[in-house]
Amino acid sequence: MLISPAMRPVGAVALAAVLTWPLAGRANDVDVAELGIRLTTLPSAASAPEVSAVTQRPAGYGAATRLGPAVLNIYREDDPVPVGSDVADPNYRALLDRRYRGGVESKTLGAPTSLGGHSAWTVVDAREGGSSEPTHYTCLTYVIVDQHLYRLTVTADGNPGRPLEFDALVKALSGVTFEQVRRPDHG
Repeated sequence: MLISPAMRPVGAVALAAVLTWPLAGRANDVDVAELGIRLTTLPSAASAPEVSAVTQRPAGYGAATRLGPAVLNIYREDDPVPVGSDVADPNYRALLDRRYRGGVESKTLGAPTSLGGHSAWTVVDAREGGSSEPTHYTCLTYVIVDQHLYRLTVTADGNPGRPLEFDALVKALSGVTFEQVRRPDHG
């Protein structure tokens, strides 16, 4: 179930953190070469990103890093997006919502943002569980870089309240930079 309108400012605060709030405390500069991404403000307590190839459609590479109960997942599709694709287009986001079923609707929710100097679309969502279930927090960002779609999600469950680790990983998104993809040659 969606949070009540009275709780929506929580999402707005998290979205503002993505856009403007630098990460406090120590941070690591981590290169995820297989995805062509550098995390310049990853909290030092976060796990090293685990990179894996994804062979089902859409094929690509993914990376996951954990910080307490929070997880940052980054996915880069290998196939170029169709010419004219734009994350600001609600019809394109509807297609992405169907492709990546995750409970967060980006077609009608979210706002235009910027990630690593590229136009992006970000949705911050909180869904209350049952009376004894934790609230599930999600920050989802879509961005197209060099004709490839990136999907970045931060998730965490919290009860009571949003985990600080969720906020720390959301803030780390403000330090994302994109580079040329480098993958080991296996042949």
